[in-house]
Amino acid sequence: MKWSFETVLYLMIMTFMSVALILDHGDAKNATYIEIAATEAALKVPPQGYITPQIKQEIKDFLAGTRGMDPVLVQIDGTNDIALRKVRGQGNDTITLTIKYPRKYYIFFDGMKNSLYTAKRTIKTEYTGR
Repeated sequence: MKWSFETVLYLMIMTFMSVALILDHGDAKNATYIEIAATEAALKVPPQGYITPQIKQEIKDFLAGTRGMDPVLVQIDGTNDIALRKVRGQGNDTITLTIKYPRKYYIFFDGMKNSLYTAKRTIKTEYTGR
């Protein structure tokens, strides 16, 4: 009887661990796509000198189209206003871009832990300030 109980318990724990690994693999894909979105946006930011609303919308559309992420939950922070842009030749001529998306970890027996995916990029501006 003891052996049967131990075997059932072992199989149950291994099943939960397998499910956790499969869910973690899906989470890794989400993190990769957020990193891709941040890199593509970083290539589009320098000519304007800040993160335009069009770039923000492209990021949200990309994440919604590829991974089905909710565009409302995508947070885009950084140099997102013309008043915040940095001018070349001054003390700080970088543009910052941060993309965040909520992440949920499912733990054994219906437990859940929340955190954020975060991708951060720093870009040198090409705006001359004239």
